[in-house]
Amino acid sequence: MKIYHYTRIDKWDDIKRGSWKSREKPGLGASRRLGRTDLEAWETAGVFGLLEPIPPKWTQSEHFKNIWGHLKGNIGELLLEIEVDADKDSDVFVLDRGHVEGFLYEDKKGIPDKYIHDKRGEAERAYMESKIPIKDYLSKQNELDYSLPEIIITKDTPFEKLNISEFQPLVEEELTNRKGEYREELVNKIKSIPELKQWFDLYQERSKELRQEREKNFREKRR
Repeated sequence: MKIYHYTRIDKWDDIKRGSWKSREKPGLGASRRLGRTDLEAWETAGVFGLLEPIPPKWTQSEHFKNIWGHLKGNIGELLLEIEVDADKDSDVFVLDRGHVEGFLYEDKKGIPDKYIHDKRGEAERAYMESKIPIKDYLSKQNELDYSLPEIIITKDTPFEKLNISEFQPLVEEELTNRKGEYREELVNKIKSIPELKQWFDLYQERSKELRQEREKNFREKRR
């Protein structure tokens, strides 16, 4: 199965050739700690991911307002796919980020009591206690009902298990929002990556077809 990881476009070269995060081997390094205060969370590091490119539990969260916006501010725009075997990979887990956000959110209105924690250490402990192998999560996700499920891979991910996704929602968003020289800078970065340039060429074609369709509809309405 595929899971999804966002990174910055300008980090792609480091991922291809390896960096200190991946011990100089091509791929993604399991280098981000899961917490600051809880000992187990501090000692556990991983690659963070999502079950879907645009996960509804994050984009439409009823408990954590604008959590998707907060997340986008801390991740990159380039969407990568990671191939995992849910049945065999013993280093892929799902955790409920709601416990940490329940501590971080100042406005706790509407947040379920199980996510309200007065101290960071308590929040991180509950977060770590929600850690479950991805195979088990998939078999009982409705029963578990995690508010903000996120994936943690607790080992380095080799480059051969990575692909640049054919679906790039945050890159599209950036192309729409940026103007002038800032957009041109982004376009140049995209074109410097062959795998992403292929996506961009298709994106431009889709955009051209959409513009032509809008112009056609506009002309027909004026008749």
